[in-house]
Amino acid sequence: MTRDRSLVAGIAGSIGWLIGLILAPREALVAWLVCWLAWGAIPIGSLAVLLLVSLIGGKWRHLYGQPSALGASLMPLVGIAVIPLLLGARTIYPWTAPGATAGYAAFKAEWLSSGFFVLRAIIYLGVLNLIAWALLTAEPRRRAPIAAAAVIVYAIFGSLLAIDFAETSQPDFHSSIYGLLGLTNQWLGGIAFAILFWLVGNDEKPPVAAAAILMTAILMWSYMHAMQYIVIWSGDIPAEARWYIERHSWAALAWLLFGLQGLVAFAALLSPKVRGSREAMMIVAGLTLVMRLADNIWLVLPGLQGIGWVVVPLIIAASIAMLGFGWSGALTLQARKEPRTSIVADAA
Repeated sequence: MTRDRSLVAGIAGSIGWLIGLILAPREALVAWLVCWLAWGAIPIGSLAVLLLVSLIGGKWRHLYGQPSALGASLMPLVGIAVIPLLLGARTIYPWTAPGATAGYAAFKAEWLSSGFFVLRAIIYLGVLNLIAWALLTAEPRRRAPIAAAAVIVYAIFGSLLAIDFAETSQPDFHSSIYGLLGLTNQWLGGIAFAILFWLVGNDEKPPVAAAAILMTAILMWSYMHAMQYIVIWSGDIPAEARWYIERHSWAALAWLLFGLQGLVAFAALLSPKVRGSREAMMIVAGLTLVMRLADNIWLVLPGLQGIGWVVVPLIIAASIAMLGFGWSGALTLQARKEPRTSIVADAA
């Protein structure tokens, strides 16, 4: 899709979502939350991959360097897109209701306060944007020291974004693995975007790193989901087990998500024919990006009460808006051929 068409799609999706915001404000904001978590994983995950590219040498830089730099350059869009969620937090999250946190421990009650929630979000995204800017504009010899310190900050703030925006939609649920679920979601988004963007612009055979890194990320994602399930059910704590019980009626989505992402995509990557095929790798990478949306629907929607099916077209509208503006921005940066998007050139 061309840059102009992407921009038109973004505008059209935004108009559709704004109409939904007027008619069904809660469903519209929940749809925006799901899409922000799913598609915001692309720039945030690209930043994570770029940090590793700056620290670890090897031929994989040829594939991941430039697309990851390009994806990380879109971090400001993540900050802009979070604004509706911050303004509409009282509509989305049950803990914002008066007296909702009265029975919580002091720390949790303070953590689940609207003002502190907004402040934390600004800090998270402000720091991550600062890291992206510092890394993309730094001289080659300074990138590794920046990345070495920033990767720790990213791991903390990236996981807290998932906890604050997704896990707190069910404030009585606790999982020590939830932040890691958020990180693996971001990694898959960044890696799949890099593969897809690189293959769209090249007629070359996919390098070995394309399949290897993606397979590793899928394994990590599958492991985190499996471990959360095992720990919760073996612990037999009703307040936590309820999280899965609420998702029992969403079994079809679970089969779709874990079947396609955890089994089909991973099994396909075991085939040398798939790993060496440009078209097949584009399909696997595209599927992985689509599954980011399914993953976040699974994490967020089942625990929210009173959400009607109108949320489905609103998720589609919000996705078109975010992907339209995002792809238009990526193509604009690529057309300008800014030096910061060719970070791999002098690092290989």
